[in-house]
Parts: sequence; structure tokens; C-alpha cells
Amino acid sequence: MKTLIREGKSTQTIISEFMKENNYSLDDFKFEVIEKGSAGFLHLFGSKPTKIQFTILDTNDFVRDYVTSFLNHMKIDFGDIKIEERGKSSLFINIMEVKDAGFLIGKGANFINSVQLLLSQMINKKAKRAIKISLDVDGYREKKKEALLRKVKAISESVKKKKKSITLEPMNAANRRHIHQFLEKEKSIKIITVGDGEFKRIVLLPVKDSQKKA
Repeated sequence: MKTLIREGKSTQTIISEFMKENNYSLDDFKFEVIEKGSAGFLHLFGSKPTKIQFTILDTNDFVRDYVTSFLNHMKIDFGDIKIEERGKSSLFINIMEVKDAGFLIGKGANFINSVQLLLSQMINKKAKRAIKISLDVDGYREKKKEALLRKVKAISESVKKKKKSITLEPMNAANRRHIHQFLEKEKSIKIITVGDGEFKRIVLLPVKDSQKKA
């Protein structure tokens, strides 16, 4: 967030020139008239310019304001919004203390996934650049991820011990990616994906000793 002060003859003139100079729309900044100008005696003596303080919103400020407005419009009761930068163009948004978290998440996280997609489209359009948006509710996704990886760890140990492949239940692309990242350094397990459509299956196969040495 950055602030600066501009002076001019009138509020309208100052704002108009500021927007034109920086190619801003009204959603890109906030402003406050900190000193109202006066024409002075006979428009000659003691005249004062109007002073306006502009606050330019950075990406996080804009995202916070946008998500807050979106949730208020949906009448969602929540406590806070935490935004974490994960990489150069990736934001993780966690909506905290949601009164009816189940409603916002939806069955199988379908509703929160739809909200995430909508917010991604709106925020990217407004920011005029590609930003990956990950939306969570009270750490729901992180908890599900941790539970998934605990389960996968136990299954992978079984595959290594029994030397038999195991096919996991159908899952979305995000969960399949978590599993690939979790097991990418595991040399005793080979991962393949089978099936078609949105919910494909991951198969964990044991790697033979000769293959590991090769």
C-alpha cells in the first residue's frame, strides 16, 4: 500500500488528472480530501489549493477488499481473511472463522471450488495479470491434504512391503498432484495414472530392485 498527496484547483480536477496520468480506474485507489481549497479574497489573495491523499492498493489489498465484498454480498459471516504469497504470481487465501463453513465449502468442496474459480477470473481481470488463486476456509484444504498424505504414506509402505500394486480411489487433479509431489523422491514406488475424465485414479506400483539400481 502506498500513499501520496496531490494538490490542485478542485477535487474533480485532481482525481481526473491522477487517473489519466496513471491509467487508473476508480477501483485502483482510495482517496481522502485532507484540505479543501478556497478561492481567497476576490480570487486574488489568500487562495489555497485542494489537497487530496491517494492510497494506491497493492495486489493483496485489492484481493482482500474484493473477497470481503464478495463474502458480504453472499451474507457470509466470517472473522478475517489471511493472504499468503506463494511464489511470484500465486496467492493463498484463507477465510477464517466462518460461521457456516460447511455451506461455503459445499459437498466435496464443490462450492468453494466454484467460488475459487469465479474469484480467480475476477481478480485476474482486475489485476490485468495472471495470478493463481487458492481459496481455503478455516484451513479445510490443508487438513484434507494432510489426511490424504498420511493415508498415501501408509499405502505406499504397504506396497513396498507386500510388493503388490494398489489403485487409489478416483480423485481430482489437485489431489493427484499432491501425491506425485509427496512421492516424487520415493525410489521404491512407481506412480501411474489410469482412467479418463476429471477424476482419474493413481496406481502405486512397487519398483523391483533391479529397476532401482538401473
